[in-house]
Amino acid sequence: MTLTSVSDWTPPDWLIPWISRAHVVLYKLSTGKLGGHVDGMPCILVRTIGRRSGKPHTVCLSYLPDGDSMVVVGSFGGADQHPAWYHNLRANPEVIVRDRERVFWATAETLTGEERADLWESRTSSAPRYARYQERTVREIPLVRLRYSRPYTG
Repeated sequence: MTLTSVSDWTPPDWLIPWISRAHVVLYKLSTGKLGGHVDGMPCILVRTIGRRSGKPHTVCLSYLPDGDSMVVVGSFGGADQHPAWYHNLRANPEVIVRDRERVFWATAETLTGEERADLWESRTSSAPRYARYQERTVREIPLVRLRYSRPYTG
């Protein structure tokens, strides 16, 4: 396979957690100046509560602006299972979002039907790798809207 850009490369499964942790640390230390964009897409930090552990977990995700909300993609590189953060927010949809210096609570909602189809088309046109990820798996890759609910004061 010939790579045409960094977006054509998916790291091996064992490396993804290490990349994710490093990305979160760089984003936090630089308030998003480092890690605030990946492959031309803006990124946010999303803190979920583990559905089994009850402990907070933070991941850095690219997003698609959607009015006052943000839409994130549960692609997991086209793996056959959903990413852990998606399972966590399905169990507890109240999450904390950090968009550079702005930190707030949001409510997560998995998109379905025509709304999902329209946003999927928009996402895959601006980032074609997501269409390739969908080709790798039989599961439907979820799109999740993060809707602002209140300021984070903690």
